[in-house]
Amino acid sequence: MSGSLPPAREDHSSVIESDRLLVVEGARSLVGRDALTVKGKTFPNDCTGVVRAAYWYAGIDLAKDFSKYTGNGVTRIYRTLEDRNLLYLTDRPLPGDIIFWDNTYDRNEDGEWNDPLTHIGVVVAVSENGQIDYVHANYRKGIIIEYMNLIDSDTNTKTVFGKVVAVNSPMRMAGQVVNELWLSSHLLRNFGMGYLLK
Repeated sequence: MSGSLPPAREDHSSVIESDRLLVVEGARSLVGRDALTVKGKTFPNDCTGVVRAAYWYAGIDLAKDFSKYTGNGVTRIYRTLEDRNLLYLTDRPLPGDIIFWDNTYDRNEDGEWNDPLTHIGVVVAVSENGQIDYVHANYRKGIIIEYMNLIDSDTNTKTVFGKVVAVNSPMRMAGQVVNELWLSSHLLRNFGMGYLLK
């Protein structure tokens, strides 16, 4: 997996680094919570609400320009970043990046594989082996940390020292798998640098 990076992706100033780390801290603070109230603002308890709340923790309002766009919250965040050239594709994103997925469920209920921008999450860690930890709102388990590895994209789990560990968490909603694409790595669209909106 590769793609060209927008010029802004190469800017690692201390301010940007600090904002990214605050986004990660904010995302981690949401794990296991039912109510999404952060610094006096309440967000919907869904995937978009989780990402907006994590960014709000860092002082960044992802919904500031929502009125310029149509569609669901995922689409509006995507269009906001797209218009500022803040989307990119890589197998090693940065903690704090927003993850966009397509086709996580059959949104239009037509049985086809044609549902873009259906889910969103926040990268909270990236290991040397390409393991990406992300926070998102799982439709059954609530706000949790799950996993994705774009270097080993077809592996769901593997055994390490006698213990089964997740490599790529299931992403397609149960009962809606219509082909072999069902893992977080399979449904990835790209990443976004929302922290550069500040």
